[in-house]
Amino acid sequence: MGYTIIRPKEHAEWLQLREKGIGSSEVGTILGLNPFQTAYQLWLRKTGKSEPVEENEAMLMGHLLEDAVAQRWAIETGLQVIKSSAGDWIAVDNERDFLRVSPDRIYWLSDKHSNGNKGILECKTTQLEVDPDNIPAHWYVQLQYQLGVMGYKKGYLAWLTRGRKFGCKEIIFDKKLYAYLVDSIEKFVMENLRGGKEPAAANVEDVMLKYPVSFSDPIEASPELMEAVNKLRVVKPQLDYLTARKKDAEDKIKTLMGGHDSVVLPGTLEENPKVVCTWRTAKASDKFDEKAFKAENPELYDKYVHPVQGSRRFLLK
Repeated sequence: MGYTIIRPKEHAEWLQLREKGIGSSEVGTILGLNPFQTAYQLWLRKTGKSEPVEENEAMLMGHLLEDAVAQRWAIETGLQVIKSSAGDWIAVDNERDFLRVSPDRIYWLSDKHSNGNKGILECKTTQLEVDPDNIPAHWYVQLQYQLGVMGYKKGYLAWLTRGRKFGCKEIIFDKKLYAYLVDSIEKFVMENLRGGKEPAAANVEDVMLKYPVSFSDPIEASPELMEAVNKLRVVKPQLDYLTARKKDAEDKIKTLMGGHDSVVLPGTLEENPKVVCTWRTAKASDKFDEKAFKAENPELYDKYVHPVQGSRRFLLK
């Protein structure tokens, strides 16, 4: 039992160490709780079959704002963040080295400073309106995983919504849930990562990654598939009708607007206009004349033309 803390010399080394196991942000993905990634997509990345995820602006800002969220949390709770817990480090389970966590911060549960009197603070920046009584499930299991690996009994989730609204929630360690998490992680590691078994496709994006080109042979409809087809047959005429009504209403508005670029509520034109809708001319842009270029430079055109795989198109017959 227990864990070993590794403190890499640089951020790149920390990223490499994370890839050698399952990090806490990946637990929700394995369980199908992460709205931004599926287990199949995680498997592709972990096995080198897809490109590593590059740090985008949102990820960078989230990392930079961790300290601000931690400071705001300290003001809210009166608890003390352990300064040395900031930065890049990893706690690795001594028995199963694929269990790896990198908590954002560690804090003291009280004025008594001892190793058994610590908790984990996970800091989030989000665009979501978070209900403290209905925490996002992938956040919750992330913290539970961290608590389990490090043997702590309490933790906090703290979040900053749209840069202006703060919230936090204390989380108590759930031993049974942690056991389930470990079983799920171990199965994913042994069967999918080390065993090479592909996880099932969970959504259309997974299917397109797995089968970018369709097979030439049909499949017989299962009851589940046929139920979805029949549901679509009912919805499609309704959607077509609403789409036609939408176009009629838009065309009527545009006709009445004439050359004007916007419409405001009656009585608000002179002071504090309340805009109802707009129909403005977009800015001019440059467009490459492919047809003329091909006619004048056929050999050069052919040099840079290459075949592109067609996309899969769905049609209801």
